[in-house]
Amino acid sequence: MRKLYVCSTSSDCISKVNLDLFVEEEKIYLDKKNLKKIGPHGIYVYENKLITANSYDNSISIVDMDNYETESYFIGMHCNDLSVYDNKAYVICGDCDDIIVFDLEKKHIVEAIPCGNLPHSIYICKRKNLIVVANMNSDSVTVIDCAPKGSIKNLRVGAYPTKALITPDGNYILVCESNIGMDNKGSISIISLKNYNVLYNIPVGNSPVDMYCNERYCFISNFGDGTVSILDINNYKEIKKIKIGGMPRGILEDEKYLYVGDNYNNLLFRIDKLTENKKAISIGGEPTGMTLL
Repeated sequence: MRKLYVCSTSSDCISKVNLDLFVEEEKIYLDKKNLKKIGPHGIYVYENKLITANSYDNSISIVDMDNYETESYFIGMHCNDLSVYDNKAYVICGDCDDIIVFDLEKKHIVEAIPCGNLPHSIYICKRKNLIVVANMNSDSVTVIDCAPKGSIKNLRVGAYPTKALITPDGNYILVCESNIGMDNKGSISIISLKNYNVLYNIPVGNSPVDMYCNERYCFISNFGDGTVSILDINNYKEIKKIKIGGMPRGILEDEKYLYVGDNYNNLLFRIDKLTENKKAISIGGEPTGMTLL
């Protein structure tokens, strides 16, 4: 029975969603004593634990999924997102422009790797052993070789990139260029990993903020116009736009459905990919990062 875990940033909790019944089973609170604001923003599954990057208290939380016991560790200012590689959490800090490397076995910080200004997302491709970080305020993507003392490249991209990832075949970087606050719509750039040239730039909706990619399609949440764009990444075009309203943020897919969090109405949408039928349930405040398990 698969579960979806969703960070609710303003509610300081993780919502556990039963996907078979499509109901929220429970809320996992990161501060059970309610002494401070946590602000979980990004989430990752590591062994039998959930790890969240917390924007408000500048920490990561490590949650044991058997009993929901939680450990918290200070990382750096404004933690936006994280990923895990070789038993180390790579956490981006938006206010200090660093990737903080935290050893999950020894429970301490081992390294700080500089990136661009206001990093917003991090993605680690284990197939290529590469890290990609989208830096909103420097209009760039940082690409880092995971090998010891590996190379670091900074690629200039479009305005206010909110997400960057590597396609499943390991050949391309996709960059979500949000153009937040500008008159023109956002776009998805396709960058070759062979020479780092931009091959295609595909217009999508207003202020795209998150995306999820499989072998054929890329799904984008357009925060500014309440839609989800579906791109055919092999033919380099948008093939469909689905209206859901609100302010779509986090997005994931499984075999049949898309799951999209609505930051404005605090809803989680389930969208049938074939029929486009939609169902929504209430969830915690400001659903952002999400992961399937």
